[in-house]
Amino acid sequence: MTRPDRTTQHLLLLLLGVAVLLVAGTDRYLDYVQAGFRPLLLGAGVVVTGLGLTGLLRDRAGRAGGHEHPGPAVGWLLAAPVAVVLVVAPPALGAWSAGRQAAAPLEVPAAPSSVGIGPDDAGADHRTMTLFVYHVWSQAPEPSALEGRRVRLVGFVSARAAGGWYVTRFDINCCAADATAIRVAVPGGGEEFAPDEWVEVIGTSTPPLVDPAVGYPEPAIDAESVRAVPAPAEPYE
Repeated sequence: MTRPDRTTQHLLLLLLGVAVLLVAGTDRYLDYVQAGFRPLLLGAGVVVTGLGLTGLLRDRAGRAGGHEHPGPAVGWLLAAPVAVVLVVAPPALGAWSAGRQAAAPLEVPAAPSSVGIGPDDAGADHRTMTLFVYHVWSQAPEPSALEGRRVRLVGFVSARAAGGWYVTRFDINCCAADATAIRVAVPGGGEEFAPDEWVEVIGTSTPPLVDPAVGYPEPAIDAESVRAVPAPAEPYE
């Protein structure tokens, strides 16, 4: 296979480095990795951009004393993935990905690590929880901490075969490649909410439900109110 010439390689490095810096310089990077990775992305972008610039300067100096045959134009096709990220950036994972991920019960510890679910939000009569933490508490051997407490969950809508829908969010360890969909069933969810629409659900805990399509108990919430909300800058838990 014919390789692109050195100048093309260095230009591609430069383009890749600039793309990383542009993505990491805005909240767009949160669609792909955890928030703590921004310094690493910025550092990598600076290094790759520097390598590309250095190579171009060396090539320019080398051409002054000789001649380099250009490589095949097809080498520029290597820039296509970078162009896609810059022009048509893939969105964060959503309902389509959640529906195609093999369902599996999360491992629930014998007892949650803290006592109680904490106080209500300031000035509110409910407690905001991540879907993962709600999942743990609702399926803990002793779920009494949720009894009588109103809970607020935020996520996007995804389909549920047994009726209603799920409020869903992806949990990631490092990046979108290792994302796991965390779902909480909203059996009485209104039909006015479409897949991928971000919603705020406020309600009380209900015993886990068994969806025949899933085959194991899954956390659920008895929704008292549901409203559409803007997608957060950081879509993953």
